[in-house]
Amino acid sequence: MMKKILCIAVLFFPALSLFAQSQSFEKMEKITLSVDDAVKMALEKNISVQRGQITLNAAERAKAHSWNSISPTANVSGGLSIPDGIGDSESPSNYTASVTGTLSLSFSPNLFTSIQAARIAYETGRLTFEQACSKVELNVRKTYYGLLYEQENINLQRRNLQTAKEQYEQNLAKYNQGRMSELDVLSAETNYKAKEPDVESAYVTFLNDLETFIQLIGMEKRCFIEFTGSLDDVPTDKEVTLQNVEVNSPTVASLKKQLESASSAILAARFNAYAPSISATWQHGLSTTPNKSSDVTNNGSIRLTATIPLDGVLPWSTRADTVEKAKDTIKDLELQLADAEKTLKVDTESGLRKIRQSQSAIKAKQANVVLAQRTYEMTQQAYNRGTKDLLSLQNANDKLLSAQASLKSEQRNLMNAVLELENTIGVPYGTLLGGK
Repeated sequence: MMKKILCIAVLFFPALSLFAQSQSFEKMEKITLSVDDAVKMALEKNISVQRGQITLNAAERAKAHSWNSISPTANVSGGLSIPDGIGDSESPSNYTASVTGTLSLSFSPNLFTSIQAARIAYETGRLTFEQACSKVELNVRKTYYGLLYEQENINLQRRNLQTAKEQYEQNLAKYNQGRMSELDVLSAETNYKAKEPDVESAYVTFLNDLETFIQLIGMEKRCFIEFTGSLDDVPTDKEVTLQNVEVNSPTVASLKKQLESASSAILAARFNAYAPSISATWQHGLSTTPNKSSDVTNNGSIRLTATIPLDGVLPWSTRADTVEKAKDTIKDLELQLADAEKTLKVDTESGLRKIRQSQSAIKAKQANVVLAQRTYEMTQQAYNRGTKDLLSLQNANDKLLSAQASLKSEQRNLMNAVLELENTIGVPYGTLLGGK
């Protein structure tokens, strides 16, 4: 697994130092990466974004050339007619050479709807591309803050391991001085050794998620990554409201574009069923038979054709059915749009409640950390005086670690809830917490 990872975050603890030395990572370039830097890199190098850009470029090209149905078609043909027996001394060499040019032009009312459909298709493609970029940015930000949490969780686990180690060493020293039983020493050593897998497990989880993050942002070169910021920087006290925020749900916007496309489609179906089409053809030819005459014969003609469809007036015809089917599509999309707007209101209120609940939980957990810290300090003092046993001290330490980890986890949950709501209502990320 280690060989697959291209970049490793610097966490500054002994296990990583040994790993870095074994892999010669100290010789690599060091990159300090903020969440905004990661987003910028992903939008430039992420594979799905690049593929989306190709699709958008194709839609833009189709829009620019949407008028090409009225582009004239031209062709030139030449012929040579040779009768049987040519070359026979008794047969005259009669042959005819000819050149014909044709220029055709067609016009249909569907030209208007074709141009309109190409425009709508481009705007829909642009909206889809923006949604894809937004989704990538959402994943980058959530993964970045998740890595921050895992990094801080590793540090918490390290401190917990270090505390357990110090307790074991103190108990061993007391045992050697005859002031503590061997059972207490063994208990402290067991507690210390039991915490080592927790640090390793947290580190492996971090590496796995880091590998996913590296692929997400499209980074290729081997380097150190040092993440900036902290979950403590999240403004947990800011009241999140939607005042002065223009809600533009991607789902609602997509359905509106689909409805506009369906309206254009029904107009195209009506043109196809009822509207006439006009075509013009100009043809000019030159021919000559040298053995009969040296004159060149000119043949030219202009043909105008108007075609008026009649089967559209028949209610059971295919074209009439196409018009009715287009009407049904519009009705269905109108229902979907109305339902999406209702769902947006529900999801928005749900997101706001989730954010406020998380903010309230953070306040309670901050107070719990303070209380657990004070309890641990008092228990340690009592343990040093001999009025508390080792188990009480270990329990107090475990509760402190649990309180700190729970607070970090809730800070990450708050950030994820804010990001999800911003994605739901279609505003720039960071808007609700004042970052943008």
